[in-house]
Amino acid sequence: MAASPVQSSQFAVGDLREFRAAVLEPLLAEQAAFWGQELRWDFSASKDILLRFINLRNLYGFVLLKDAVPIGYSYFIHEGHKALLGDLFVLAAYRELDVERVLLNHTLRAAAVFPGARRIEGQLLALSGELPDTSIYGRQVQVFPRNFMIADRTISEPVIAERLGPSSSDASSAIVGYRPWSDRDLEPTAELIFRAYQGHVDASINDQYRSIIGARRFLFNSTQHPGCGLFYRKAARAAADRLTGTVVGACLGSLVQPKVGHVTQLCVDPRFRRRGLAARLLSQSLDAYWAQGCEAVSLTVTSSNRGAIKLYERSGFRTQRRFSAFVWESY
Repeated sequence: MAASPVQSSQFAVGDLREFRAAVLEPLLAEQAAFWGQELRWDFSASKDILLRFINLRNLYGFVLLKDAVPIGYSYFIHEGHKALLGDLFVLAAYRELDVERVLLNHTLRAAAVFPGARRIEGQLLALSGELPDTSIYGRQVQVFPRNFMIADRTISEPVIAERLGPSSSDASSAIVGYRPWSDRDLEPTAELIFRAYQGHVDASINDQYRSIIGARRFLFNSTQHPGCGLFYRKAARAAADRLTGTVVGACLGSLVQPKVGHVTQLCVDPRFRRRGLAARLLSQSLDAYWAQGCEAVSLTVTSSNRGAIKLYERSGFRTQRRFSAFVWESY
């Protein structure tokens, strides 16, 4: 990576596997508070899982130390041909991009030479700023600015009610039917994701979108594992072509706190775009969250996807912070 004005001699960097959970617990406690305050996300379950894996010494990563005290940590997970940067967090007293890059530099270089890894993906919501252009081992790290957006019920619900109206219908209602998402929709939705993201910037960020097998894995992880919250079935919706029964739109979500939801996926078949499907699916999903008593719903979107951002803003979402997604490939 490019040289940082922060001198690396000010810090020590240690192997994460050399640290016990009790030593890192205060660091992760501050991280949990950050996620709760800044993102309205309950990090406690993830914190407990991380501490357990740290004690088992089977997480690859690093700890940043100042005067022998842990002030930051990071880790990555190896998955087939790629390494996924799971997280990177630095205490608020030291949180600035130059400090974070000391830790990130070590993590990216270790992930890049991990056996079998040809690609690194990461999305870091807690970084103090957006990543600048950089490279490792002579290969460019592609950086994709993204938005973390949130809609408060008191703002979003009246906005949607005014825009759609109690008896309004979208332009697709004659050819598309809407229904609650069910497990039988998993395979058709995987096929939909593959179609929807062909040539899309998000397929550059997440290569699971580039194949049906990868999209199936993405759906399984988002509906079965708590990485992006607990899957909330009542907020999941599917849109199907009335003539063929093909799933042509889907909106999935989770609960990241008992009263905060998160939209994990919203996509529409390219052949059915500009007919109001995405707006209708999103409004139905939000209605389910409000009925659950949720106070807010969040989502993430790539900053260059202006059409999606305009849809979200019309639905009451506002950008709360910008963050970086990044990709490195060895070829």
